[in-house]
Amino acid sequence: MPATRRKAANPTATSRVQPTLSFKNKITKPSTATTEKSSKAHNLEAAKLANAIEISTPSPPTEVIDSQIPEQPTTAELNIRSQVRAGEKETTAAEERASQISSAQIKRYWKKKEDERRAPRVHQQDLSMEEKILREFDLSYQFGPCIGIARSKRWKRADTLGLKPPIEVLAVLLKEDSKNPARTQRAYVDELMGSNFISN
Repeated sequence: MPATRRKAANPTATSRVQPTLSFKNKITKPSTATTEKSSKAHNLEAAKLANAIEISTPSPPTEVIDSQIPEQPTTAELNIRSQVRAGEKETTAAEERASQISSAQIKRYWKKKEDERRAPRVHQQDLSMEEKILREFDLSYQFGPCIGIARSKRWKRADTLGLKPPIEVLAVLLKEDSKNPARTQRAYVDELMGSNFISN
């Protein structure tokens, strides 16, 4: 049975319903018309202000050459450098295995990782395969937090805890470490966060 409408008991009640709004030929917002006196007063005030303020031409800036200013490393970079130096003293069995991994094995590892994904990675076309591997390791939180710790130290910590980090990541770290150790060891997320303080 279809639903029926209830009829109003009082026929005048329906006539008191709010009428629909109409915007035809109506000004809903009152506006103030500017008079000649107010505009003249405004122009007079503007002229007084212009006279009161001395307009001076700034001197041309002196050029500073970037190479003259020494770039100071951040606290995070200093801490990661010290972690890397401390880790360089000892060579573990895992590092021995990682140094024997070829570039072809690393490419196969990355191909396998890419095949697991449903869609291709966006905004990473200009990155090298090694950087993609390291960034993926940074975002794998099953190996622990990545902010404030060197990548190699994080890999070793995860290995000692039995979390089985991929050996290919350590191989990439060892190969890329010779090019730019501070850049390779610092997590990309750490750079994005701009952390200036890292505790030991």
